[in-house]
Amino acid sequence: MKGTVDITAETDKREISDDVKKLTILNLEEGDEGEYTASTSPAQKFQVQVVDCIGSSTAATPGLCQGKPGGRIKLALSDGTASPIAWKKATDKITANNSKYPGGVDKATLTIKNLDDEDEAKFTGGANGEGEHFSVQVADCFGGDTGTTVTCEGKQGKDLKLRISGSVTSGSVTWAKVDGTFPGGCEKPGPKDEGLQLKTLTAPDAGTYKATYDGKTVSFTVSIPGGGGGGGGGGGRGNTTDTVVVRTKPRDENGQGGGGSVLSYSPALLVTVTLVHLLLQLAA
Repeated sequence: MKGTVDITAETDKREISDDVKKLTILNLEEGDEGEYTASTSPAQKFQVQVVDCIGSSTAATPGLCQGKPGGRIKLALSDGTASPIAWKKATDKITANNSKYPGGVDKATLTIKNLDDEDEAKFTGGANGEGEHFSVQVADCFGGDTGTTVTCEGKQGKDLKLRISGSVTSGSVTWAKVDGTFPGGCEKPGPKDEGLQLKTLTAPDAGTYKATYDGKTVSFTVSIPGGGGGGGGGGGRGNTTDTVVVRTKPRDENGQGGGGSVLSYSPALLVTVTLVHLLLQLAA
């Protein structure tokens, strides 16, 4: 049971073993949180919480918590019985702030909202804010293991932040662009340049970037769908041929509408069409 409701096996969501002794919850989401009961004798209860990362008792290997800018992340203590529970960011105790830490700062889970670069820090939680360690990282795209390449999709005119996942033990991270010119105006957030913030993406920013640190190299392939021509062509159209794109409007959820067309003109063709319309009006 979940709460007071009997549950059954459900494709893509729950699996119950043949001997009914094991329940597997698939594709976890917040709606799966709650108290589950197995009708053994005596009954056995399970409190399910869905979190992004769990703390580590070792500061050298903290729980890794990765989130995207503007998103949120939930940290959880592996031992929720500590008392009184408090949280620290670096060495400062976190105080109540519902707009940043909804759900409170005195529970076994800490939710951080509206993630930004300021949230990149070491967090600790437990009795009086001590005991379990977390490393919070914020980026649009995180690097994998050394020697691997991850694919990062950006948007034309928007910022894109790349970041290594590992920690830097000596020196700082060196960033390089494999194909084309390294973009100007970018930033390298982090005390050891762990991130690369590409500003206001344009077509030439697409390509492969490499982050080198501690003898390791991680690669990121940045793509910008709809960004126009290749590396040297700027953000314009991929060719010079004027075209008219016709898109069919989909029917709505009630099956109404549809069948019509939306015409999308390239700028040059739109001027031509406008002039033709004016000439037709004058001729009339």
